[in-house]
Amino acid sequence: MPLGLAAIVSAAALVYFVYAASALALALAAGAFSLLWLWSAYANRRETRRLQALADARAGETLCHFARSFDTRNTDTWVIRAVHQELQLLLAPCVAFPIRASDVVLDELGIDGDDLEDLIVDVAERTGRSLDRAEHNPFFGKVRTVRDLVSFVDAQAPV
Repeated sequence: MPLGLAAIVSAAALVYFVYAASALALALAAGAFSLLWLWSAYANRRETRRLQALADARAGETLCHFARSFDTRNTDTWVIRAVHQELQLLLAPCVAFPIRASDVVLDELGIDGDDLEDLIVDVAERTGRSLDRAEHNPFFGKVRTVRDLVSFVDAQAPV
């Protein structure tokens, strides 16, 4: 659970208990809030360290390395660049994260399904691609790796 969502849920629970409950309920709510906050902070720190270790192992890899892993005669280079740059924004804790086409979006990069959908929309907008009739795209529902993401957006018709 992201830290922001955990904070909102915890704050809402705390407000409810302040309004409707006794001192014991307030103490329990404060304890639960504290535990949830500590767990969320620990999980975020662990994920940041995991991504930083992955980035350190790929030191020196750039957009050029990423782009060379695609057949640029058959893939729009604007899509390649847009995917790389949008992923950089999502992986902001690690500056200039070295992305590979083989990276599994959900597992290795830690991007959840909702963020993946937002990422596809952002890349499509940057590259002038329409997401109309996306369900007819041969990669629809099959985006697992960064390469699949590039292929999905590239297969969408320009606006």
